[in-house]
Amino acid sequence: MNVKVSAAETAILQRLNSEGIYPLTQKPFCLQSTTPDFFFPNINLAVYIDGDVVHRNREEKDVELRRLLKKRHGCKILSYTYKAPITKARLAEIVANIVDNIKGYRRDIK
Repeated sequence: MNVKVSAAETAILQRLNSEGIYPLTQKPFCLQSTTPDFFFPNINLAVYIDGDVVHRNREEKDVELRRLLKKRHGCKILSYTYKAPITKARLAEIVANIVDNIKGYRRDIK
């Protein structure tokens, strides 16, 4: 499977790494086919970063696949949208929210 990684996903990953957070990237799940942009196996958290161009007209399908992922695998789901190119403010907002959610699930991150 050839998965494209957006500049926004790369920037978010770099910021998460700078916070000492290292998710799996592009973790495929056997459903109908969904691949979260980031997956944290130790807390079963799937994160989707959806650019407006790529995900336009797919919202219903995305919601359904994420619902199935939650139901079948018990994953917690975070979804973020952005208008490409991602702004520094939106990037910071997404990273801060991911970090806050991870800290809520994992107490060992300071």
